[in-house]
Amino acid sequence: MQPAAELARDTNPAVSPDGRWIVFASSRGRPLDETSLWIAPLRPDAVAVPLTRGAFIDAHPTWMPDGRAIVFASTRAAARFDLYRLAIDANGRAAGDLEQLTSAPGHEVTPSVAPDGSIYYASVTPRDDGGIESHLERRAPDGAITRVTDGPGDSSPAVSPDGKTLAFVRPVARANGLADAELWTMPIAGGEPARLVDLAPTDEGGPVWSRDGRELFATSVLRGSDGKPVFSSVIVIDLLAPRRVARILEDHVGAIPRLTPAIVAPRLDAGALAADPEYVPELARIVAAAVANKDKEQAP
Repeated sequence: MQPAAELARDTNPAVSPDGRWIVFASSRGRPLDETSLWIAPLRPDAVAVPLTRGAFIDAHPTWMPDGRAIVFASTRAAARFDLYRLAIDANGRAAGDLEQLTSAPGHEVTPSVAPDGSIYYASVTPRDDGGIESHLERRAPDGAITRVTDGPGDSSPAVSPDGKTLAFVRPVARANGLADAELWTMPIAGGEPARLVDLAPTDEGGPVWSRDGRELFATSVLRGSDGKPVFSSVIVIDLLAPRRVARILEDHVGAIPRLTPAIVAPRLDAGALAADPEYVPELARIVAAAVANKDKEQAP
């Protein structure tokens, strides 16, 4: 896909079920902190075109299982985020009227659609003390809304391709009094959440399933002592491996900042993914190398 002509921020790509289209949030033609939705055919020479317009913020697009519509979060009804559904025709164009799906007092964000059409999302409400409360909810095909988790910090739900498991993000308190976001899963039919792996130094977010449900990808962010991001990575966990470990995605470009993955292939090469380095030791190596290079540049 051809890059934007001006400085822009493209995030949260989502590939259609048939692999023909990619929809994403972009600041093209807008300030960097404001996004609309864009769509393009999934090929190298494709030109992206706007799918939504307006002064509001559209974000977090995801496809319905049949590929005939997307669901996304938008501020178009108020200053808060609500969920909307937009039909997409065979030519990748918006079709029909936009349908508002939620209208709660807080924010509804990061939707994920199950095979039966149920939509799982994070319900986020600002608190009086300046913090936020976040839990997961489900909107059934008939519009009924139920609470799925207790919170108070659950976010970023992702439904497995078979509709049986929900991956999400939940903070874990550490002995030093701090907390970091970790990946969890739970059976959709009922059961207790379980943490996938312990990645104490980093915050994980935006889980994405491989199309066969074997691997779970996510964005992992290392933060400095001031809380600001230092390095971002895409990690993968093979759920069928004898020992579950997070691995950092690497290719010929090497270790560079990456985030918000989308999966295209129906089945990935598990052997190739297993050859990627284990995440935490490799992250320590990357950080140590960066510090050493900085010290070398500053040396007299």
